[in-house]
Amino acid sequence: MKILITGNPDKGLANALSKIYLDATFVSRSNGYDLTTRDGYKKLSDLVPEHDVFINSSALWKFNQTMILDSVYKKCVELKHPMRIISIGSTTDRVKKATSWVYNAEKKALRDYSNSLSLTGVWEGGPVVSLISFGSLSNVQDKHPDRICLDIDRAACYIKWLVDQPSDICINEISVDTLQKL
Repeated sequence: MKILITGNPDKGLANALSKIYLDATFVSRSNGYDLTTRDGYKKLSDLVPEHDVFINSSALWKFNQTMILDSVYKKCVELKHPMRIISIGSTTDRVKKATSWVYNAEKKALRDYSNSLSLTGVWEGGPVVSLISFGSLSNVQDKHPDRICLDIDRAACYIKWLVDQPSDICINEISVDTLQKL
């Protein structure tokens, strides 16, 4: 199984995934992929035929993660390539209070589009799309010193579980938060 992952394998969740997927292809600015541009989306999408799984992991801004999902999905459809796509969201997309922080809206857009593509795959065939959203991960513990954060290596294991899901089902969405009070 050939796996394509966005993110720098030396940092964050991509680093945790690099410990599980030793032969994965990682794409980020560090190796010549500017994933904040249409040209970057296309360059990434050109790698689709060589891979079985795409993990959309980069913590990008300006809705780029959603646009990357769109580009990769459409390339799969164009090529009739049966790829499994997993996008990494955030449980912050469920925030219901007033805020001017656009990150919530970006992750909500990723969730909504992932769910739409997931159901398209279920009913019409094509790529199988899943979304897994996490609350605060251990790599941002210093930003949230009062929170119990999920160990980032454990989060990577949940992503592996999604990658390994049976081929005849689609796990559309999973949301994972650590309990703050036991």
